[in-house]
This record gives sequence, structure tokens and C-alpha cells, in this order.
Amino acid sequence: MQVEERQGRSCFPAGDGCAGRGGGPAAFIPVEARTRMRNVFHGPAALAEADVVLQAVNVTVWGRWLVLLVVVFLLAYRPGFWYPDQVAHIFLQAPLVVFNGLVHYRLLTRRPVTWRWMLALGILDIALITANVAVRGDFDSLVFVAYYPALVAFSLVFTSPWLGLAWATTAALAYAGVSAGAGPGLDLEMGEEKALLARVAAMYVIVLCICLVVRFERTTRLAALVRERQAQRERIEASQEIHDTTAQTVYMIRLGIDVALSLAGRSNPQLAERLAATSALSKSALWELRRPIDMGDIVEGKELRRVLGSHTETFAQVTSVPAEFVHSGDEPPLTQETKSGLFSIAHNALANAFLHAQADRVEVRLDFGDGQILLSVSDDGVGLPADYAERGRGFRGMQAVAERLGGMLEVETGAPGEGTTVSCVVPRRPDARGD
Repeated sequence: MQVEERQGRSCFPAGDGCAGRGGGPAAFIPVEARTRMRNVFHGPAALAEADVVLQAVNVTVWGRWLVLLVVVFLLAYRPGFWYPDQVAHIFLQAPLVVFNGLVHYRLLTRRPVTWRWMLALGILDIALITANVAVRGDFDSLVFVAYYPALVAFSLVFTSPWLGLAWATTAALAYAGVSAGAGPGLDLEMGEEKALLARVAAMYVIVLCICLVVRFERTTRLAALVRERQAQRERIEASQEIHDTTAQTVYMIRLGIDVALSLAGRSNPQLAERLAATSALSKSALWELRRPIDMGDIVEGKELRRVLGSHTETFAQVTSVPAEFVHSGDEPPLTQETKSGLFSIAHNALANAFLHAQADRVEVRLDFGDGQILLSVSDDGVGLPADYAERGRGFRGMQAVAERLGGMLEVETGAPGEGTTVSCVVPRRPDARGD
């Protein structure tokens, strides 16, 4: 189901055209009136994420199929109770089968389903149920029970309490009218009007409860989404501030140390050794500062391959160790958790290659395969000691990240001088807003 983004809000897509968009009769409705109409019809659904609205629509469509299945079973079970005098029951199900099937087809083919489609389905529900009640013509019939799931389906999509109460009133008036006018009508001596009032009251209670619960859940989710986006903006601002201040300062310190090292030359070996160690330490500090800076690109939603490619290039510039980034396959829309986790593993593996491997060359590879993602960082350094898991930089942390992503981490190291390869395989987890 496609969903439009409007000023940070998700709503039903235009499809048939959102109210007031483009030409047609809606163009002659004042903008303020159209806005109020959209707010009433959409409610929190307009504020919910696309996957939330999609799930609600899917539930209502499958719910109708389930109700139709129950109807078919009841018609087939002991048909003597309705056949042949009330054959119309069979034909009254056909419009709902056709229309619900059409909406289901649009969902399966990822075509837009607007609020108008769902409103039309709701109207069809009430009309067909009322027609079935009229055909039955018996107040004691249980056909009226179908009003309740129909009202639930409407309230799951349109969560405005006012609209829900208005819809319950529509259903109540339709049911009361057909109950009083069809067949023998209401038997006041038997107190059937009390039963009618109880059934109508149940409609209002169901609609109000569903609307309030769903509205609360979607509002809470929206508030969490707003907080998450605010935190993302703060992380982006922090990464930019680090880039403009601390990272620049550390870079200038490193340049100063390198100049001092060149001036010291061989005249003072002890000073040169100290300066060389300090220079390496400044490179390590500068590399660590690149982590939050480049992580900001992940938060901004950039592709993982682009972020890792830039990060690898920065590694070569900061550490003076030649590094190459290689990737294959098409990158699908990934969750931020997946991208952040793989980025963290790559960063720590590169840090290990610089601090411990004494490598002359590093290669970062990212492969998007069928159902999985392979990340590997290889160097031609001195290899790892047998107890690298205890001595190395963040190996347990990298393992924990891989497991959290549902994958595994593997470290291959040969004899001294044969280098090390850190590999991580995780399943492809597409973003819910992606494919």
C-alpha cells in the first residue's frame, strides 16, 4: 500500500485523489473545509506510519473474508431454515465479495488504497447487513450480529471518536428502521424495544472502545516516532559539531606533532620515538572521532555502501594505511539498526587493523546476496595472537552486534604476516517502509 508523506505525516495515498487535490468537484470546496474533512476522516491514521495504516487495512479486509466464510457455513448448514423462501441471502453477499476482493487485489499489487475505498467498504457493509436483516424479517434473527465486526473494521481505519460515533448512529438508525418496518415489526408487549436499545447501545460501546484504544496506541507510537526523529536530529547535529570543532583540533595537533617529528630528525632518537608514538595516538583519536561523524550519515538515511566507502577512504587518509572498498549486489532498503550494526563492526575491525596488525593494506568488502549480507575487513598484517578475543579491540562487542542482528561473526587469522579477516554475515532485513 502506497502512502504519501506530507510534512512528516503519513496518510492514505492520493490514488483516487486526496480531497481537494487537482481538479474535480473537490476543487470547489474551501480549503479550510477540506482540511477539516480530512482531519475527521483520517484522525490518527493520518499521523500513523505507513505500515501501521497498512496493517489496519489488511486486518479489516481479512476480517471480512472471515465473516463471509462464517456466513457461507451458516447458509450451508441446515439450509432448510432459510431455503427456498430467502434465496436473496446468497445474492446479497456477492457485492461484498467483489468489492472486498478488489481492495485485496490492490493491496497485494501494492496499488494505492485511499480512505475513500475504505469508506465505500464501510457503507457497503452497513447496507448489505441491513438488507439481510430486512430479508430475514425476524427480530429474533442473529443477522444483526454482523453489525459489530463491521463497526470494528471501520473503527480500526477511521479512529476519530466523533466519526466513529456518527458511523454507529448510522448503523443504529438503519437497524432500528428496518427492525420496526420489516416483517411484523417490534412486539412491544414482548419488550423487543428494550432488546433493540441494548443492541444499539452495544454498537456505541464497541465503536467508542475501539476508537479510543487504537487512537491511544497510534498517538503513543507517533510520540515515540517524534522523539526518535528528534534524537536523530540531535545526533546529526552532534556529529557535525564534532567534525567542525574537536576533529579539526585533533587534526591540527597531529599536524603539529608530525612537523615536530620531522624537525627532531635523528638528532634526538628518544624525542623522535616519543613524538612518533604521540603521532600514532593522535591518528587513533582522530579515527575514533570519525565514528560519530560518519554515523551521522547512517542516521540521515544514506545507503550503507556509500557510508562504508567514504569511511574506508577516510581511514586511509587518517592512518596513512592504503585501504580499498569493494561492494557487489544491489543494496535493498535496510533498517537503521542493520546499517548501524554493520558500520560499527567495520569501524572496529579497521581500528584493529591500524592499532595491532601493522598492516600495509586493508580491504573492506560488502556483498549483498540472496537473503544475506556479507561484510569482511581484511588486512595483510602480522595476524592475531591465540588469545586475541581477550586482547583484541572489541571482538566480543562485534560478536554481540552480529548476534543482535541475527548473524554471526568469524575471525580468520593465519601465521604471522598472513593477515587477518573479520567477516560478518547477517540476514537481509528490509526496512518496513522499503520493499
